[in-house]
Amino acid sequence: MTTIDHHEWAIIRLATLQQRGQAGRLLFATVTLLSPDRPPPPKMNSADRRAVGKSGATIFFRRTVLAKQAAIDWYRSLGNGDEKTPTPSRPEDIEKIDGVKIAVSNLIDDPIWPHIGLPMGEGLLSQPTGHSHPAPFMGSVPARIHRRFGSHEGFDALLADDDALAFVARRLHIDLRQYPEYLGSIALVVPDPIIKQIDNFMIPASNERGERIFYRFVPRPCQTLEGLQITTFDEQAHLLTSFETQDIPADGILDVDKGSCLGAYGYVVTHPEHGILAYMPLTGFLRTIHFSSHAVGSGGATVSVHTGDSPDSARMEYPAANRSQFSTNSIVGEEPSSPNVNARVAIAASRREKLASAKQYGQRWFSNGSREEAMRFVQGEIRKARSRVLIVDPYLGGLQLGQFLYAVNGDMVKVALLTSGLAFKSQPSKLDDFKNRLDRLEKDVKVKAAAYVLASSVLHDRFLVIDDTVWFLGNSLNTLGDKTSMIVKLPDPDEVIGQLESLLKQAENFDSYKEKLSKVTPETEE
Repeated sequence: MTTIDHHEWAIIRLATLQQRGQAGRLLFATVTLLSPDRPPPPKMNSADRRAVGKSGATIFFRRTVLAKQAAIDWYRSLGNGDEKTPTPSRPEDIEKIDGVKIAVSNLIDDPIWPHIGLPMGEGLLSQPTGHSHPAPFMGSVPARIHRRFGSHEGFDALLADDDALAFVARRLHIDLRQYPEYLGSIALVVPDPIIKQIDNFMIPASNERGERIFYRFVPRPCQTLEGLQITTFDEQAHLLTSFETQDIPADGILDVDKGSCLGAYGYVVTHPEHGILAYMPLTGFLRTIHFSSHAVGSGGATVSVHTGDSPDSARMEYPAANRSQFSTNSIVGEEPSSPNVNARVAIAASRREKLASAKQYGQRWFSNGSREEAMRFVQGEIRKARSRVLIVDPYLGGLQLGQFLYAVNGDMVKVALLTSGLAFKSQPSKLDDFKNRLDRLEKDVKVKAAAYVLASSVLHDRFLVIDDTVWFLGNSLNTLGDKTSMIVKLPDPDEVIGQLESLLKQAENFDSYKEKLSKVTPETEE
């Protein structure tokens, strides 16, 4: 890996998770090589620590400075069965907690060593999103990475503790709940050894020339731009219109005539020895800014309100919005002289993406009076179940068992029902009807449904779980489609399923609930 030849020092940030009396376990770590123009940081005294809830585990964080090769050797030594925390290369930095045994699982290289990769989005021509960046710990400095993935099992207590996760995020710049693939893992960060800075902007048209794209490349101290090339790619109205490679001049200045810069532009910079150094996905230039300015008064009022309908409910306070005294609207920049077809195409494409997303998440609107349509839709979804059907509805009664559950396909599908006392409150005889329909369902089609009842005040929203998919229902199943209503498939079903399973544990078995109510006579009620 020739790119490390230009570096002298490295910073290791190491977090371990330790149970009392046991060796610390690798939680996550980064090894970051320092560019030649960046001095190593001062010594960190001891280690930071944070308890993980009531699990008895403690997170330890330690930052150490090692010579480049020593840091690389430590990085590669992990997973050999005799791992220890790194020992600083500067003697004055060493403390008793350095060089102690830690536990590390088997590690898998990605990519194959000694190759390193440049982080990018989902594709070469796409921007990385906030939750799909392959190296969120890297920071804003252009760099390439290598990763060694370990076992992510056994960190449940950590993932359930917001404060512990925040402790790690402040020191290692990663939210391990959003990026659980990095649990038990380590990453190597190698900054760009040649280029310190790349400036890239658009120059407006003049009488002599049209719009241009200007690039300025600034090398690191003692480095040159010799041998560097840039590959540019242009997109116009969702068409790839240019893909060109050219040498970067020795002075680092590249001025490219475009005539009109209404599209999106990206580039990749490569070096004959070090490979890919820098990358920018397709990005449009900002040419016009519309903004409004408002003058507001200070000291807005504080509003005190009840948290519920009852006059005895608790109160809360929140600040009222400040009212504008005056406002102005301004425009900075100029609109393009030619029509921006790219914007027109982008707006149409965005509309199609919204429709596709709505279809993906099953967004369905049922107009007033579309009861049969709504029923057939729910029956169709239940028929698709292969392992589980869970209906959570505070008004689920016996009639809905016949309306929907005969669509369950086979006796291998587990069926659970979570209703509430509201479904039986008006007519206690509904309890007998519900029980009879449960028995008939099992007799007719071998569907044995486990029914549970919650206190009326606990459950409000309605959910339909089909295998690992969760539908959110705007209305109860007994009125869905009678009045205007909507259902939608939730994008993150795991959290909801976990919460619904917790509600099931709080609920009472239907047979026990029915038996208890049957013992309540009018005399005892009085």
